Amino acid sequence: MSKSRRANAVLFGFDFQVNAAIVLMLENIEDIISLRLEGNYEDIELELENGQHILAQAKAVEESSSDFRNVRKNLKNSLISLSEGNQKVKAQKLILITNSPNPLNEDESRSVFLGAAHRDFSSLPNSSKKIIEGCLNGISQPLDLDKFMIQVLPFETDNDLERYKIVKQVVDDFIGDLNINYYGLGKKLLNIWHEDIFKNGTKKNVAFRLKKKDVVWPIIVIVTDIEHCGRLFTEEFDSSAYDEIIHRYKSTIDSSCERCEFFIKVLCDYNVYQTRKKLDEKCIEFAKNRWKDYLSEFDLPTIDEESKKGLVQIILYSIVRNRITIDKIKKEVKL
Repeated sequence: MSKSRRANAVLFGFDFQVNAAIVLMLENIEDIISLRLEGNYEDIELELENGQHILAQAKAVEESSSDFRNVRKNLKNSLISLSEGNQKVKAQKLILITNSPNPLNEDESRSVFLGAAHRDFSSLPNSSKKIIEGCLNGISQPLDLDKFMIQVLPFETDNDLERYKIVKQVVDDFIGDLNINYYGLGKKLLNIWHEDIFKNGTKKNVAFRLKKKDVVWPIIVIVTDIEHCGRLFTEEFDSSAYDEIIHRYKSTIDSSCERCEFFIKVLCDYNVYQTRKKLDEKCIEFAKNRWKDYLSEFDLPTIDEESKKGLVQIILYSIVRNRITIDKIKKEVKL
C-alpha cells in the first residue's frame, strides 16, 4: 500500500471511529457519565451511571460494500481486544461496530446485517455463532458471549451525504426525542461534534474523555442563540442599537453562553427573583434590573456603558427566556 493510500485509510478509520462514538453515545445518552476514545480498554468506552462500561471495537473498511477480505481478521482481533478489556473493567456490553454489511464474510448471515443492524450473539444464525466461537478458541479468558453484539453502521464513499447519512439520521432522531422546534439543529449539532469537540479534542491528545455535559451543552448553546430573541425584548432597544450589539459582540455572547456554570448561576437567580409581572415580562424585567450583578462575569474594558448594559441584558434575557427548553433537554438526557 502506498504512503498516501495508507494515510487515507488511517483518516477514514478515524472518521469512522468518531462517528461510531457519536452513534453509541446517542443510543445510550440517558445512562452515560462519559465517553472516551482510544482509552485504557478499547477504541470507544462509555462509562455508565451504574458503574459498568460499554466497550466497543471500531473496524472500518474503505470499500465496505465489496471488500470482505479482512473482516474475519477484524472480528478475531476485536474479540481478543474485547476479551482483554472485559478482564480490566466491568462491562455491560461488548460491541464490534463496523461499516461492513458482511462482517463475518458468509452468505448465511448477509441478510442479518442489512442496514444499521444491531445483532446480539443469541440472534445470529448457528453458522455465525460457530465462526465467532472458533475465533475465541485459544483465548485464555474469552469474553461473555451474552454481552457481545455486532453493530453495523453504514459508512462509505467520499460523498458526505451518503457517508454520514445514517449518523445524521441518528442525530435527527435524538433531536426529535428532545422535541425541540429548531430548524437545522441536527446538522449544526453534528458539525460541532465533528469539528469542535471530537476532532479538535483528539488533536491535543489521542486518548481523550468527554463528560456528558461536554457533548450535550452545544445543544443548549444553539437553541439559546441570541439572534432568536423574542420580539417583546427586541422592542426594548432601538433596532439599530440592538443589531450593532449583536454584530459587534457575537463572539462575547457565544463564549458566555458556552459557560455551563454561568448559565446555572443566572437560572438560579431568576428562579428566586420576585415580581408580579407575567412570565414574558418577568424575563424582560429580570434582564433589565439585574444586569449590573453580572458585570464581573465579563471582560469588557473597551465597551461604552450603554453598549455594555445592552449586551449583558441581551445575554441574560436569552438564557432565562429559554429556561424551559434548557430544563427539558437536561431532563431528557438526565444531565
